[in-house]
Amino acid sequence: MAETANLLIVQIDGPNLVTGSVHVVTEIGIRSLGTAMLCRCGQSLDKPFCDGAHARCGFRDPARLPARLDSMPLDSGPLTIRPVPGGPNRCEGPLAIRGADARSASANLTLLCRCGHSGSKPYCDGTHSRVGFRA
Repeated sequence: MAETANLLIVQIDGPNLVTGSVHVVTEIGIRSLGTAMLCRCGQSLDKPFCDGAHARCGFRDPARLPARLDSMPLDSGPLTIRPVPGGPNRCEGPLAIRGADARSASANLTLLCRCGHSGSKPYCDGTHSRVGFRA
């Protein structure tokens, strides 16, 4: 996988750390950041950002990428993260993802779990619908 300016590191039992040219769409506008901590447990009161709720709610996840990974060559440019109401974080733009197991993947469009229940974390598998996730 080629290095990119936008990198997401999945944290064991914690949030996703995203660095690079990151633009997060929120209810009050777009926040341009060099670093963002994104909630993975679904319990943050400051979604899509992490507020430490993973520690309070006992969120556990080994931060390993799924066994089957599809990677693609990355475009260049910024990453825009758009939280889908009641659903995943839609990441539009080049993004390299690294798990705690040192495995990596890359894509120009990525859907990240933010409900905490996906069976393919850090990716969304649609479980948010079944568990009634609201955000």
